[in-house]
Amino acid sequence: MMIFERWFLVIFSIVCLLVLIKFIPKNKKRDAWILFLFLQVITWPAGLIAVEMGWIEYPTQLLPDANNYNRTSFSFEFFFFPIVAIMFSLYFPKRKYWYLVLLYYVGVSGFFTMFEVVLERTTTLVTYHEWKWYWTFITVIISLFINDLFYRWCKKGLIVVREHEN
Repeated sequence: MMIFERWFLVIFSIVCLLVLIKFIPKNKKRDAWILFLFLQVITWPAGLIAVEMGWIEYPTQLLPDANNYNRTSFSFEFFFFPIVAIMFSLYFPKRKYWYLVLLYYVGVSGFFTMFEVVLERTTTLVTYHEWKWYWTFITVIISLFINDLFYRWCKKGLIVVREHEN
């Protein structure tokens, strides 16, 4: 069973890389890096707290000895969720009607939460102890909000430099 989970992580990682290549425009690569790295600043300590408190566990990792050094999920906290955050912020609805923004947050967070719940029930990739699905939903919304807020703040200070043709 553990072999299936590792293969799942490998294949899903490849799919995520292909999504990045296909859906991040060249002029948004710097923005994607900002989003990717800043979300890791949020997810690493939050993931450590949840794991160290015994609320959630990630028994199967992509790298077999990873739990000896870091018991959070490297794949989820440092790769999959940051990619979701990139797509979330780069494709945030331009029209800022409150109900569209709310629907966007609920839709993306709900999809990510459902994905994790399915994995929790059918694989050994994640195990809930004291953790509940609604904690994932709430923390995903909060993380996406903070990450997008930071991204918009950073973007205000970015200067577009255009090359002059001679």
